[in-house]
Amino acid sequence: MGKHNPGRLAAIVVSVVSFAISLVFNGLSVVGLGPYDTTTGNVSAVFDTQITPSGWTFTIWSVIYVWLIAMMTYIVTGLCRKNGYGYVYCSPAVLPYGFFISWCLNLCFNIGWLIVWDKGIMIVALVFLVLVICTNYSMICFICHGLHVYGAWLKKYHTVQNGVMIYTTWTTIATLINLTIVLTYDVGMSPLDAATISYAFLTVVLLVWFALENFVLDKHVRYVLVIYPVVIWALTGNLDKNFDAESPNRNGFFIVALLALASVLFLVRIVLVIWRHIKQPLYTDVSPEAMEPTDIAEKQKKIFR
Repeated sequence: MGKHNPGRLAAIVVSVVSFAISLVFNGLSVVGLGPYDTTTGNVSAVFDTQITPSGWTFTIWSVIYVWLIAMMTYIVTGLCRKNGYGYVYCSPAVLPYGFFISWCLNLCFNIGWLIVWDKGIMIVALVFLVLVICTNYSMICFICHGLHVYGAWLKKYHTVQNGVMIYTTWTTIATLINLTIVLTYDVGMSPLDAATISYAFLTVVLLVWFALENFVLDKHVRYVLVIYPVVIWALTGNLDKNFDAESPNRNGFFIVALLALASVLFLVRIVLVIWRHIKQPLYTDVSPEAMEPTDIAEKQKKIFR
């Protein structure tokens, strides 16, 4: 008891180093230095679409990275904190190896996307963004698996969950923007139709996620609330830039309807979370002391440990 786990320690260290490198590449992309010919904002302006929000909307990246830094800080502090079984990061190891592998791959894909985006190679950029969101969703799956296995041990990991989800939500929106760019500039579809397809995708994703988080994954993601504010923020930026009050087009009405839908779903979500927190609290009949983490871990496959 009280010993470090070399493999898991290495996974965390590699994740921290990868994240630090990613921060450097992202910072350079904002000012167009290093491997970049221009800024990400300039590229976005060149490949403008009817789903690209106002420039101020992209300041959300600052919030995302602050949250991700908080997430990584929380994980790293587990190297120093102890509970009754040993160091928090490995006793029990509620974040499995698969989470850290997905995170490191995600950061590599993120850097790859920044580089090809800077070069204006939009089809390849779209592929990288799809890989980014795939690894994001895999991290969510590993977190949910940790909840399923360790129950009460993971109930305080809301910083990790919300950090991953705010990043996942925005990169999903970024993927739809990139899809619209490809449909408009590479496929040759009209800007109106290309944006409509992406707005339709966003509507489907929003409704499907609302159903999943409230009726299928409730005990895994109950206290994840950042998704809707991110969508509302993005749609507000779209309303500011792409809605013409004097002569609204199809996408203008789509933006208004989607913004209203996201706002209503957010309010309903808050009410449901509060009601369930009071009436259906999680893990009231389970305590970490009643769960032997080492025995549970031995039953898991390596990637899920």
